[in-house]
Amino acid sequence: MTCADDVFGKRSVYEQVSEVPGLTIHHPGFWEVPYHARTGLTAAGGVTTTVFKNGNLIDGSEAIRASAEGQGTIGQRFMHTFVRGDIVTLHVYRFGGGGIYILSNTDGRTAVMAHWVRETWQPQ
Repeated sequence: MTCADDVFGKRSVYEQVSEVPGLTIHHPGFWEVPYHARTGLTAAGGVTTTVFKNGNLIDGSEAIRASAEGQGTIGQRFMHTFVRGDIVTLHVYRFGGGGIYILSNTDGRTAVMAHWVRETWQPQ
């Protein structure tokens, strides 16, 4: 996937990264979800990324980057239970001064993946 998406939304309000297609869960169960996003800052400030399920934030999926400016890749890996048909999407918000952008080129620096682990979560 190749993209360059400026984030123009209000500060501290999540918006979906439209260039990253939603991921449809085709099998119910417990999944590992790793994601990463290549972010850029035009001035001092920061960016938070997270994953949503069916339009709602998945607690514990947030990643944060604060910097004077420049590019960096942030992400997270978490476990979550899904049902068939759930839609997983990447979201971002900005804070502080300056603008932010999300980009990717053919190296895959911005992506959301999901790996099925088992039918149900059972604590050990």
